[in-house]
Amino acid sequence: MAGNTAPFVPQASYRAEVKAQLLTKPIVVVPSVQIRRGRKHHNQGIEHARAERWKQALREFEEAVRCVPDHPSFHYAHGVALCRFDRFKEAIEAFQRELSITPGHAPAITEIGTCLARTGRTREGIPWLQKGLRQMPNMPLAQYSLGLALLTENRRKDAIDAFDRALMLDGSYADVYRTRGLAHAMDGNYEKSTDDLHAAAALDSKNYQAMLEVGTILNNQARDLQAGRLFEMAAKIAPDTALPQFIFGQFLINNRCFELGLTYVDRAIELDPLQAEPYVARGFGFLGQGRIDEAVACYRHAGELDPKSPNVAGTLLFALQHKPGVTEADLLEAHKKWAGLYRQQTPRDRFAFTNDANAERKLRIGLVSADLHRHAAAFLSLRAIEQLAALGHEIYCYKTDRKRQDDDFSERYKAVAKSWRDVSDLDDSALAALIAEQKIDVLFDLAGHTAGNRLSIFAMRAAPVQLSWAGYVGTIGLDTYDGIIADPVEIPPGHDVFYVEPIIRLPDCYVCYHPPVAAPDPGVLPFLKTGTFTFGCFNRPAKLNSEVARAWSKILKQIPDSRILMVYGGLNEKSTQEAVYKILESGGISRERVELVGETEQPKLLEAYAERIDLALDPFPYSGGVTTLESMWMGVPTVTLVGDTFAGRHAASHLTAAGLQEFCTYSIDAYVDLAVDWARRPEGLSTLRSELRKRVSTSPLNDQIRFGHNLSAVLMRLWSEWCMRRQHLMNSNASVH
Repeated sequence: MAGNTAPFVPQASYRAEVKAQLLTKPIVVVPSVQIRRGRKHHNQGIEHARAERWKQALREFEEAVRCVPDHPSFHYAHGVALCRFDRFKEAIEAFQRELSITPGHAPAITEIGTCLARTGRTREGIPWLQKGLRQMPNMPLAQYSLGLALLTENRRKDAIDAFDRALMLDGSYADVYRTRGLAHAMDGNYEKSTDDLHAAAALDSKNYQAMLEVGTILNNQARDLQAGRLFEMAAKIAPDTALPQFIFGQFLINNRCFELGLTYVDRAIELDPLQAEPYVARGFGFLGQGRIDEAVACYRHAGELDPKSPNVAGTLLFALQHKPGVTEADLLEAHKKWAGLYRQQTPRDRFAFTNDANAERKLRIGLVSADLHRHAAAFLSLRAIEQLAALGHEIYCYKTDRKRQDDDFSERYKAVAKSWRDVSDLDDSALAALIAEQKIDVLFDLAGHTAGNRLSIFAMRAAPVQLSWAGYVGTIGLDTYDGIIADPVEIPPGHDVFYVEPIIRLPDCYVCYHPPVAAPDPGVLPFLKTGTFTFGCFNRPAKLNSEVARAWSKILKQIPDSRILMVYGGLNEKSTQEAVYKILESGGISRERVELVGETEQPKLLEAYAERIDLALDPFPYSGGVTTLESMWMGVPTVTLVGDTFAGRHAASHLTAAGLQEFCTYSIDAYVDLAVDWARRPEGLSTLRSELRKRVSTSPLNDQIRFGHNLSAVLMRLWSEWCMRRQHLMNSNASVH
C-alpha cells in the first residue's frame, strides 16, 4: 500500500449482497416460447449462483440474454456474473444495456461505478455510485463500495460517512467495520480504529485481513510494536493462509529478526509457491544472514514467477553487487533490464522546463531521500549540502519515508533548507508538481535502489538536471539522469561504458565525510596491551563470501593466535551467527578464532575500534564505505582489495583521499601479504594509529569548504550547459517559425 491510499477490493459480503439483489429481482412474464426459454436459463442461472457455481451461472445468464436481449433484469444478472470473473469491461456493457431497457435501474448504475473503481478508474466510478445511491440509498453494499472508492482517492472523511451509512442499513456488516477501522487508522484516530476492529472481530472471528491492513497503516506510521502484534495475530489466526504468514515474516526480516522471519516466509511459500513476493522476502532474509548465493537465487526465482514486475526485478540489483564474479557488464545488463520494465511512459523533455535560464545565478537544489537523518548517506552528504547553502544555493528537502525518525542531522538539513517537506503521502504527480512549483534546477537522488526511494520521479523527469549521488552503488539504469557523482578512483577513466549516466568526477573524492563528533580517543594499539592481534570487520554479513573467508584464513594461519572480531546488527541472532560461521568455515576459518557481536549503535562500534581492533579487513567484492571512514577516524587503517565495480571501490576511494593508497591491493595474494606484513609490524601500526585521525581531518575527505566549491563548480557547469542548450533550441524554434 502506497502512502495513505487504500486498495479497492470488494469483499465476500459485497458479493453476497449483489447475489441477494440478483435473486430478488422480479421476472417479467411474457407469453412466448423465446421468453420462456430465457426465463428458464435465467432461473437456472440463479440456482447456480445460489450454490456459488458461477461458471454455470454465467453460461445460463448468457443464454438468457441471447434468447431475450431486451428483457428487464437479464443483462443485470449477466453483468453480476461477469464481475465474478473480473471481466469488468464486459460487465459495464451489460449494465449499460440493462439501463437502456430499464432507465434509472439503481443497482446497475452502482455496479457500473463499482466496475470502474475495480479497474482503477475510481474518479469516474464515484459519480455513478453516488447517482445510484441518490435513487436508492438503502443499499448497504453500494454505500460500502462508495466508501472504498472514496478511500482510494484519499477522501477519508467522505469515505467514513459512506461507511457510517452502510452500517446504519446493516449493523452486522463486518467488512464495513473493518474498512472503516482502516480509514480511522489512516486519519490517526487509533482508538476508533481499534473499536471498529473489535466489532469486526466479533462478527467474524477469522478476519485476519483487518489486522493486516491496519497493521500496514501502523507500520507505515512507525508504530512498529503495534503493527507487529497485529501481523502476528493475523498469522496465528490464519495459519494455513499464505498472505498473513508472508506479511509477518517480511515484517520480522525488515526488523532484522531473520531466523523467525524466514520461518514464516517459508510457510507462506509452502502454502502458495507461485507467488513472487515471499521469495523476495526470503531473499532479504538470506541477504541479512550473509547467504548471498541463496539470496540471489531467491530474487531470480521471484523474477521468473513475475517476469513483468519492475519491483521484483529491482530487488536483484542490490544483491548482485555482493556476489563474487559479477562483472560491471553483468550489473549494467541487470539494471537496463529493470529500467526497461520500470519506465512505462516517455519522460518529460528536460528542456521543456520554464526555470530561469540564467547561467550565472545560484541554483535551486532538491534532495530526494528517505535518509535525511543519521544514515550512511547523510554522513557522506550533509556537510556538502551545508556548504552549498553557504555558497548561496537554495536547498529544498523532500523526505520520502515518514517512518525514518528525524534527529539532529535532520534538524541541520532543515536549518539550511529553504523548504523541508515530508512527501511520503504524495503520489508521483503531486510530488512532481511540487518540485516544478518550487522551480528546482538540480534534483539529487540520494537513494537509488534502496528503501524509501522515489525512482519513479526521476524516471518521469522532475527537474532540468537530475543527478545520482551518495545513496547507491553504481548505475541506476535509467537514461533520465544527467550524471552520477564520482571521482577518479570510484569510477576510473575507461569504466564509463558500464554506466547509463554520464560520469561526473570530482577532483578529490566523491563524498564529504562527517566524522563522529563525540568519538573516543583511538588510544593505544590493543595488541600492545593484550598480546593478541585482532583483525576487525564491522560490515554487514551480506558482504561475506567464501573467497573472503579463504583470504582471511590465509592471514590467520600466518599470524598465530590472531583473531577476527565482527560487529554488526543482527549478529546476536543465533541462526545469523550460524550462517556467518558456515561462510567463514567454508574458507577454512575455525569459529574459535572468530567473535561475532550484534551491535548497531555508533558509540559502541567506535569503542570497539578503540579497545579491540588493530587492523581492519575489508570484504570484497562489496567494500566498506562509512565503515572504512569510521575505522580510519579511530586510528585503524583498512586493507582493501580494489574491485572493478562501484561497490568494490568505496574503501579505495576513501583511503586514497586520506593519503593511504598503500592499503589498496589488486590481488588476493597482495591483500593477504599486506595484512600479514602490517600485523607483524605492530610498532608501525601504533605510530600510524596515533596520527591517522589528524591525517583524515586535514585531508580532502574532511574539507567541506573545498568539497563544496568543487561540487558547486560542477553543478554550475551542468546548469550553464542546460541554459545554453535550451537557448539554442529556443532560437532554432524561433527561426523555423
